[in-house]
Amino acid sequence: MSMRVTFHSALVLTTVILTGSAAAQAPANFSYSISPLLHTESDLDGGGEAGFAGVLTTFGRFWTLDPQSSLGVRLHADYEDWRFDRVGGFGGVEPWGQLYRFGLSAPYSYMTDDGWRLSVTPTVEYSGESSANFSDALEYGATVSAARRIRPDLTLGLGVGAFARIEETSLFPFLIVDWRITDRLRLSNPFLAGPAGPAGLEMSYALNAGWEAGVGASYRSYRHRLDEDGPFAGGVGENRYIPVYLRLGRDLSETLKLSLYAGVATSATLRVEDANGNRLHEEDQDPAAMLGLSLIGRF
Repeated sequence: MSMRVTFHSALVLTTVILTGSAAAQAPANFSYSISPLLHTESDLDGGGEAGFAGVLTTFGRFWTLDPQSSLGVRLHADYEDWRFDRVGGFGGVEPWGQLYRFGLSAPYSYMTDDGWRLSVTPTVEYSGESSANFSDALEYGATVSAARRIRPDLTLGLGVGAFARIEETSLFPFLIVDWRITDRLRLSNPFLAGPAGPAGLEMSYALNAGWEAGVGASYRSYRHRLDEDGPFAGGVGENRYIPVYLRLGRDLSETLKLSLYAGVATSATLRVEDANGNRLHEEDQDPAAMLGLSLIGRF
């Protein structure tokens, strides 16, 4: 089977839709999100500029198995269209172009008699360019966590993520927090922990007329298998950075929420490795402006 046939089959299978942790926790059986985004071009240390536009999407279904346990299935499909201008590093060539990520996860949670919520989420994901070798572009692993409501306004927990990424193994801890500091002020996790990293932290404030403002940050690392016929045939690309953002959101209805984002991608590094994960090139990138929106719904 050719890579392109396999790639398009995966596209049909996943059909749309990342991030919506709020939607994933909603009581409805189905949840979805779509998040267009723009990382503006910024300077690379070796000369030239790089940036991308893309869209992150999720679709999920959840079942209550009994009063203590639940099971879900979540699909995600992400697309990034990269642009490199006047490249000085990477041997003077553009290291990658259009990137695709398709993933499937199955979150399961169980509430113990003494109030602990135990969760495990196995995940498998394709991450690469369209002509990358499919089996070489797979990542898989799981997150495991335990959280407990300490008091009515505070839930705390800890988790660990372990993933076999592309030519790399990733192991990281993450914090689970949902703290309603006041009726309006809340500290929580804005993302789902997964192959790209932990869940991050966001401080949000409920404004009048249904609006909400927030400021947050996280760590993100995306690895992808490169095209077999590209300048670094069958190699590995990586984009890692720390996004710091402001968010303004509003509930459009009981089942639909819109959030607008503006921020900066800091401490960014772009890296190219050979097919076995050995470093070939690495470029630090200046801070880049980020813009995006997220539409999160349930039914």
